[in-house]
Amino acid sequence: MAHYYFENTPHGKRKDGTKLNTAIHYDYISREGDYTNMKNRQEDLKITSFGNLPDWADNPRDFWQKAEEHRNKPNGRAYREFKFALQEELSLEENIKCVEKFLKETGIKDNHVYSYAIHDKTAAFSKEHRNIHCHLMFNEKIIEKNRPLEPDMYFKNYAENKLGEPTKGYRSSRDFSTKTATIDIRKLFADIVNDKFQEKGFNVSISEKSLKAQRQELIEQGKIEEAELLNRTPAPHLGNAYKNPAILEHIMEKIDETDAKADEAADGFIEQEKEENLSIQEQKIQLFANDVVIRQVAKQIQQERLRLKKEQQTKKAIAEAEEIKQEAMIITTGDICKHLDTKINEFEKKAAENLAVFKAAQKNILNEQRLELLAKDKMFNDNYSKDIKQYDKISKELKQINSILPTLYGKADKIKELSSLSRKSQELSSSRTKIGKRISAYKIELTTNHEKYTSILNQLKKENEDAISENKILYARYKYDILQVQKYKTALDKLSKEDKDTIIFSDKISPKLEHKNKLNGITSLKDLPFIINNNNTYFIIDKNNNKAVKIGDDIIQGKVPVYYLKTNDIKISIQKSNEFAFLYARKEHSNILQKKLNEHPIIQEAYKKRSQSVTDKISKIADNLVNDNMQQSRAKWQENEQTTDKTKLAEKKMYNEWSL
Repeated sequence: MAHYYFENTPHGKRKDGTKLNTAIHYDYISREGDYTNMKNRQEDLKITSFGNLPDWADNPRDFWQKAEEHRNKPNGRAYREFKFALQEELSLEENIKCVEKFLKETGIKDNHVYSYAIHDKTAAFSKEHRNIHCHLMFNEKIIEKNRPLEPDMYFKNYAENKLGEPTKGYRSSRDFSTKTATIDIRKLFADIVNDKFQEKGFNVSISEKSLKAQRQELIEQGKIEEAELLNRTPAPHLGNAYKNPAILEHIMEKIDETDAKADEAADGFIEQEKEENLSIQEQKIQLFANDVVIRQVAKQIQQERLRLKKEQQTKKAIAEAEEIKQEAMIITTGDICKHLDTKINEFEKKAAENLAVFKAAQKNILNEQRLELLAKDKMFNDNYSKDIKQYDKISKELKQINSILPTLYGKADKIKELSSLSRKSQELSSSRTKIGKRISAYKIELTTNHEKYTSILNQLKKENEDAISENKILYARYKYDILQVQKYKTALDKLSKEDKDTIIFSDKISPKLEHKNKLNGITSLKDLPFIINNNNTYFIIDKNNNKAVKIGDDIIQGKVPVYYLKTNDIKISIQKSNEFAFLYARKEHSNILQKKLNEHPIIQEAYKKRSQSVTDKISKIADNLVNDNMQQSRAKWQENEQTTDKTKLAEKKMYNEWSL
């Protein structure tokens, strides 16, 4: 259960008032040294962390040990400790983020040596809850990172020489020692936790304020029941008392007893008894028990309030969803034009994609000559075409060399070149002869094993024919998309010549203006200010320009006349203008129908269905217009009218008849 607890302690004290040993206190919060395995303790150490240790300290305990050694006065302090409650509604990681943010925003993260530990255990007074809290120790000396100091100078009081240069020690911060600072720090941590609650969508919060201040705020908000629950003495801290099993059992008994008495008193059976002459410890236990029970009751009230709130929100959402369902649907030429333009873009994109696929597949279609060559390659492990190409290449080189050789004969200065080319000619001739023999062997094999070659060739032809058929389909799809683009563009060109606000479909719209009608399909007239003049009701649709509409006016093509209102000290004059107010959305439906995305899920679902209905209707009207089935009347669309699906017929026809 979300609750607030925050202590600001300048070096902890023992019961006798003497200061705690700094290093031993660090061991305690970090569960180190003698506190590694404590008996009779269910507390669980979850994490320790530290920061800004000087180079001479290998670990936090080294630092705190030196801090204790240099605490030269009995009442001197080596650390300040913040002990504060974390929240069981948050995960360990989320609580750590709150602690780290607190360190950063207080300046401790950047300017002070610090150590903290988070403990998490089952709450002593309720097994259903966790007692998760943080111990934060930090040294109040402000680190100067460009002036590192050894221990003997680190903990001395700050001093300067005559030139104003620091000679020893660091300045100590005064930002955490005043009452005002404590108030600000307490509020800071409460704000950090509440921000995290809000981020997670939790409907809970904590407050650093006193019970009295919180009670006054609740009274001002009208939450009298919760306010009275805060009209109590704050629960005392029981110290180590609850660690004693016998005392803990007594505390739990007292909580049960207080709970039972509260129930009986509420039912009118008994009056709460006022106990007197109780020991101080018993008084503390009683106050603690009262506080626990009251907190439990407060949580129940809060949960019930939330349940009722959700119930009311659901009822309201259902009613609003029904209103959305009953709203008039009005579709204009502008809506259809937008849909046609979208369809044109879709078909153009599909046409481009299908054309690209067709062109890529076209490369796989082979002519007769390439099929025969591929079949021969399959016969001879892809060597046939390779040898043919190599034979042709060598032949061309030989032809070129043989044309040069006669020009070199009998020339003394060309003997070297003649010798080189002659050797090259002999090598090429030898290579060509070898390749020629292989080619001859291929031809003999093709003649003697003609059946195998024919089988391979026929298989390749079949695969090629399948590729041609597939390409015809791809081409047909491309042509179909292009045809659709042309059809939609033709329809758009025709419709674009009309006024975009012309209504071509309407339903559920009243013939005369009523309170339930909506301005621009968004704003209910009943939510607008109005005046009554000569028994006529005028709803003001534009305060700045004093424009209004009149209840009872005829609704023509989804719009009503606009009136100008003029007022003076004596009377109101009303003049009808040439302007019209629209009762339907003149802007994009998607913007209008998604205007309540942060509303209740039931309302969101109603708007989603409404949006889909409008989209389906626009699509249906557009398809009829494209297929020349659009009737010229501007009257109500007949829901039972069937649309002939020419699209599939046309596609089937093109698949069967179009060729490459």
